[in-house]
Amino acid sequence: EEWWVGSHYRRFVQNEGVPLYEGSYLENLATLPLADWERRGGKAAYTRLGNYESVSLQIVEIPAKGELKPERHMYEAVMYVMSGTGATTIWQEGEPKRTIEWGEGALLAIPLNAWHQEFNSSGDKPCRILFGTNMAQVINLYHNLDFVFNNPFVFKDRYSYSAERNYTDKGKHWNLRLFETNFIPDIRSFALDTWKERGTRTSIMRLYMGNGSSQIHILEVSEGTYVTAHRHGPGAHVIVIGGEGYEYLFMPGDEMNPDKRQKVPVKPYAVISPKLNEYHQHFNTGRGPFRQLAFKGWDQSPATITSRGEYDPMGAARSDDPHAFAFKLRYDKEDPSIREEYYRELEKNGVSLRLEPMDQGPG
Repeated sequence: EEWWVGSHYRRFVQNEGVPLYEGSYLENLATLPLADWERRGGKAAYTRLGNYESVSLQIVEIPAKGELKPERHMYEAVMYVMSGTGATTIWQEGEPKRTIEWGEGALLAIPLNAWHQEFNSSGDKPCRILFGTNMAQVINLYHNLDFVFNNPFVFKDRYSYSAERNYTDKGKHWNLRLFETNFIPDIRSFALDTWKERGTRTSIMRLYMGNGSSQIHILEVSEGTYVTAHRHGPGAHVIVIGGEGYEYLFMPGDEMNPDKRQKVPVKPYAVISPKLNEYHQHFNTGRGPFRQLAFKGWDQSPATITSRGEYDPMGAARSDDPHAFAFKLRYDKEDPSIREEYYRELEKNGVSLRLEPMDQGPG
């Protein structure tokens, strides 16, 4: 007999009456079929990608002139706008409401257990948004929906109208590759910092949003190049938001076996979610930059200890220890056929620029 308790998250989605999409890859979140969503209105779907239940996506469509019903919840959420224009109103009990207007490309943090409500400002077009959340993890942890969605506790340390400035100011660039804010009007043009350790002319910005613990970053790969293959814990959701290319997915032990590599073509708004310890690798095959948005849960694996013995909460990949939980495969150690195929793809697309990958040492 089955002795283990099944997924409360999957039961929740089933009761929502909307689709649950699984696997490691979805071709286009902007055209993904959704279903009527009685609980909040509009249409919706959920994901369970990478064969793991920590981070998940909630894809929502609001009809023209429509709105969603207000909700609050005990899981963290960051909203990304795929299409359309509208506004989100956020408030705590007994405090004034704050309304943030948004358009395509906007990224907005929803404070933990604060009320929020979304509106479509277009009179003739639906808008489609997604929420990157740790909903699955929280529902499975407590398996009590009343606690998750109807909890009166107010996290004023997370959000209070009188103290919160990160919805109205420009945010704070704390240090290299780390930016704090609760709202970015358009992440497709948001400035990033260089990241030589991950590849030639690659840039990134890690985002601290909503006083939360979930990991979020924006990664950009320049035209004519690609990043090193890397692996880490499960749960990461990588969403293409600009440019085009392809992804490689393969497991440890298959580094030199082309037949074992899964090649996935990607354009906006494709999403990949590697399984536990599965290598993934980003290739830019178009003209201009190739940009991605990633949601990842809190990872406190041994790989977050650097070579100097310092704790790194971002879980930087290492190239000096192939047995490390997070590991990157240096360019000079990868199968030569990877680069050969990449250059053929560039030639086929009429891209003449070649930025030959050069390792910059351990990442």
